[in-house]
Amino acid sequence: MRIGLAQLNTTVGDLPGNRKRILEAYHQLVREGAEIVVFPELVVCGYPPRDLLLRSRFVTETADSLELIAREVGEVPAVVGTVVPNPSSSGRPHFNAAAFCHRGAVVKTGYKSLLPTYDVFDEDRYFEPGTEPMVVEFGGKRIGVTICEDIWTHPSLETRRLYRGADAVKRLEGLGCSLMLNLSASPFHNGKGKLRETIVGDAARRLGCPVAYCNAVGGNDELVFDGRSMVVDAGGRLIGGLKSF
Repeated sequence: MRIGLAQLNTTVGDLPGNRKRILEAYHQLVREGAEIVVFPELVVCGYPPRDLLLRSRFVTETADSLELIAREVGEVPAVVGTVVPNPSSSGRPHFNAAAFCHRGAVVKTGYKSLLPTYDVFDEDRYFEPGTEPMVVEFGGKRIGVTICEDIWTHPSLETRRLYRGADAVKRLEGLGCSLMLNLSASPFHNGKGKLRETIVGDAARRLGCPVAYCNAVGGNDELVFDGRSMVVDAGGRLIGGLKSF
């Protein structure tokens, strides 16, 4: 399967501008032969949206923008990071989500399980954690979908202790995935590139399948996203990637 990694530089809150970038990247990658196109975390609204999420109109307009994006998706699916309202009367009001778009519609939606709330992150303020990983079947493959922090459970990471045993990759083990996709908005710091290779490679070895990791690129206020999207094989070896910055 030829995987298109749409490593984009979005602007928080610029729904029309982000949608234009998303659709241009989608159509370009389809023309280049992609059989599935993967976008970064929360690409529809930009990351991090922070208190914009407290405006009901903003979340509604984000959903409308996702629908317009999905209408242009044809036979080649697009996996798009977005915000989804939580329909339950309890819990946080939204989910940090991945939407599997195909043939003009959002076919399936999965939710981020591990919500970072440390350092520059404050996701528990806005999002309800997902409880089950998303698995979709396409092109004869079972594809597991995770979002950023979901794979940051390596034993060397102190932050793994924040999640009280929750492990999104572990939940995918035994489900027979032949590919895993990870949508990320992972900011840069010195040494982050090598650390990500370790984390992504570890997830691939645990699942016994290749992993395609799509990260954001560009700057949002004090955060800088360095891209470095990558694909690793089932043994965790880096087999391809995009440029940094």
